[in-house]
Amino acid sequence: MSPVETGFGGSTFSFMWSETALSAMRRMRTLGLNDFDALMVPGHLWHDELDASARRALAAALKADGIRIESLNLPALDHNLASVVPEARAYAVALFTEALRLGADLGGQAVVAVPGRVSGLFAPPQPLSEDYLAHSLEALLKVAEPLGQKIYIESHPQTPIPTVDRIERFLQRIPHPLLQVAYDVSNAEYVGEDQADALRRLAGRLGQVHLSDGTRTSWRHDRVGLGTVDFAAVQRTLQEIGFAGVQVLEIIGSTPMPDIAASLAALERPSRRARP
Repeated sequence: MSPVETGFGGSTFSFMWSETALSAMRRMRTLGLNDFDALMVPGHLWHDELDASARRALAAALKADGIRIESLNLPALDHNLASVVPEARAYAVALFTEALRLGADLGGQAVVAVPGRVSGLFAPPQPLSEDYLAHSLEALLKVAEPLGQKIYIESHPQTPIPTVDRIERFLQRIPHPLLQVAYDVSNAEYVGEDQADALRRLAGRLGQVHLSDGTRTSWRHDRVGLGTVDFAAVQRTLQEIGFAGVQVLEIIGSTPMPDIAASLAALERPSRRARP
């Protein structure tokens, strides 16, 4: 018998050094999760380790198990879409291009992208970072369009656009419908943001929501209940704005299964979205 779906998705983040993405998704599936955000790293899920035959086999295995990949996600330390170095930006665009192609082959909907990284000590001028980021994303949108993939830029404290104010302004310069936001409530808590207000403001471009706990003084992705994120307010706001995308439990730690189970017990179940 298939597990009853909770209405939440799951991230393979905590499993990426210990097992394959397929194994991790199968384990989280037993908790009722589906619509996964799968991390792309060698040995876990990696484009160069999957030729056309292997991709077909993995897609068939996912279908047979009833597992849906919502998005692919590249660890943020391995690329920089807003780098001042042209070669670094080119590498990042090439890497995300491969992620978009792999996602399409596996039946995914999108790729999650941390929108660049800047130094907390002495960052480049803000307009320069945003220009480089925009050029990178515009190049990737040309790849995403024929593949039918979306790009979710993640709210993240180490990027040129860490807050809703900057994200909102940045999106105005690229009004492409395939460019949306993966809003991370723990990241938002760390930068001192009112998450309910941010979700309302981003409603028209909100593609995915990442759920984990943290505080305004400690940047973490703990199980629900260990930090100061107001999940009741987040859930009320998502219902209010009619959010129909995936809420991904992105719990990062050494005991992901019990942490995910505890988080599910603490959260209200969202309505299931209709998925093609």
